[in-house]
Amino acid sequence: MENHPAELFDELWSRYNRKIYAYFRRQFDRHTTEDLCQQTYLNAWRYISAYTVGGIKQNKSWLFTVARNVRNDHLRYVQLHSMNFRYESLYETDITVECNIDESIALQKALSSLSEDEKQLLAMAQHLSSKEIGSVLGISASAVRSRIQKAKIKLKTMLVEKDNNG
Repeated sequence: MENHPAELFDELWSRYNRKIYAYFRRQFDRHTTEDLCQQTYLNAWRYISAYTVGGIKQNKSWLFTVARNVRNDHLRYVQLHSMNFRYESLYETDITVECNIDESIALQKALSSLSEDEKQLLAMAQHLSSKEIGSVLGISASAVRSRIQKAKIKLKTMLVEKDNNG
């Protein structure tokens, strides 16, 4: 049984709006996050209302794909227009333990050394399974796990090097 477009949209909003907001918030300031969330749901509504509702197989993965595309469009726009882009660090995410200012600065520097793809993977891992991330990125779940592990090792290595260098 197919859902009416408005019912499907309401379901997507009620189930995932906080996760989509958190996905963007880990990367951007509050104002940009709100704009990108709005654009994500606008794009989702356009698709849902224009195409067969039954065409969406995995709602969560599909919606995060829409969000990822909105994110990428925003980053291209910012780069094209040479605006000052502030990447909100991942140090505010669930993967962080409480730390002092020096540790926080070290973590910020380590995170800034990651590629955009690595940052995006870590942000997505807060809300999606490896299989879901793989569906969004078009890679296998094992490739997702491997890339996430490599990004975490890179972070840890940079933090250990910082500690060793004082």
